[in-house]
Amino acid sequence: MNLAYLHSLVPARQQLLRALGIALLPLVLAACDSGSSTGGDPSPEAPVVTPPVTEEPEPPRNTAYLDSKAGDVIKVRIEELHPTQAAIGYDQVYYKLGRWQGDLDRPTWANNPAQHLDYLNRTIGKKFDDYCEDMGGTERAQKFLTIAEAQAARLDQPTTYLCKDPLGSQTENLKTVVVGWDGNLYLTDGHHTFSSLREIPDGGPKLPVWVKVSANYSDIRDASAFWERMSKEKLVWLRDGKNQTITVEQLPTRLGLANEKEAGGMQEDRYRSLVYFTRDIAYNNGNLPEYAEFLWGDWLRRQASKGQLAKLDDYVMAPPAIPAQILAVSTLNKALKPGGSDDSYAAAVRDASLKMTALKDTDLVFENRDAAALGRIVLEADAASDSDTKTARDTLEELPRNDVKSDGSPRGAGKLWFAVNYRNCGKPAAGTCWGW
Repeated sequence: MNLAYLHSLVPARQQLLRALGIALLPLVLAACDSGSSTGGDPSPEAPVVTPPVTEEPEPPRNTAYLDSKAGDVIKVRIEELHPTQAAIGYDQVYYKLGRWQGDLDRPTWANNPAQHLDYLNRTIGKKFDDYCEDMGGTERAQKFLTIAEAQAARLDQPTTYLCKDPLGSQTENLKTVVVGWDGNLYLTDGHHTFSSLREIPDGGPKLPVWVKVSANYSDIRDASAFWERMSKEKLVWLRDGKNQTITVEQLPTRLGLANEKEAGGMQEDRYRSLVYFTRDIAYNNGNLPEYAEFLWGDWLRRQASKGQLAKLDDYVMAPPAIPAQILAVSTLNKALKPGGSDDSYAAAVRDASLKMTALKDTDLVFENRDAAALGRIVLEADAASDSDTKTARDTLEELPRNDVKSDGSPRGAGKLWFAVNYRNCGKPAAGTCWGW
């Protein structure tokens, strides 16, 4: 290659490099100055963009009861009350529904208006007696004076009846609620009472009721922490109708019996029903801890599972058996020896009661709850006529009793009689299903 030609290219190359160096000089200087604390003004830095922090929105709270304090009495609708247990004793509710709906057209006393009115005061009138008492109004101001009054009276029409005291004024009988993390009201006592009122035709979810606040935990803003507190305070019963453990998410969303037309109802616990009918036979109901009947039910289930008590399926307690079989009388004589039927509903009550009362006061029934704390009654042979034992024996014998005396006049029927007939028939009405 011609050397002269190559040397001629050098100046052109030098000029190209010089031009590139001049063009790149500002970028080099900027890079050097950006980290320097002296010299000329630094180049402006690009703004740092921080993405916004998004927080989970808090669920909406019910603000109506956030300021409620322990001891406050508040008027609410049944639909505002949230269950803290999954199940109830359906037969306890059936007893109420059967008794509260006396037959206005019953032929038994068609020719004796005075006796018919007596019957209606014992049945329909009992609904208003119970409502006035449970809502802090003590009792009805007066009984029905005419059959027309009984026919017109409705719970959802307060002008049709009158309680002795203003509702909510006598607080000792009021059911209790806790204000929850979400501001809602969680019922800790009265699931059977309010379920019965929700099921009765003149009651329902919007019926006004009065309750007493036992605690306000709305300062606990986290659901899991709230339920942990409720569990610690023994204010929730996390067992289903079969006594199996559940989570709080599995609690019912409403009071009342489960049915196909409306979701969210409460399950049936047969042992909870059984324990209700042992009241005043095996235990007294005063001053008991929350969910005491479920604690007894758990204990009875364990006795049955160990073969120390017959299982409920060994007794005749529900259809397809006929009411006469279910309601066969069982007794305890003065020596506390069992008599009468050994397989009726009353027999199941008798046998469970004998197991319960055989405990010592210090025997544990559930965790740290002993028999004395759960109201156990001591039964004694040859007890006096004014004793708890005589009351227990009479209560057992009266459970399946019908509502007509031997002379044809009305009387208070037994709780089992109402419950069994209501389960079998529904609302009392004229005809053979209820026995008239």
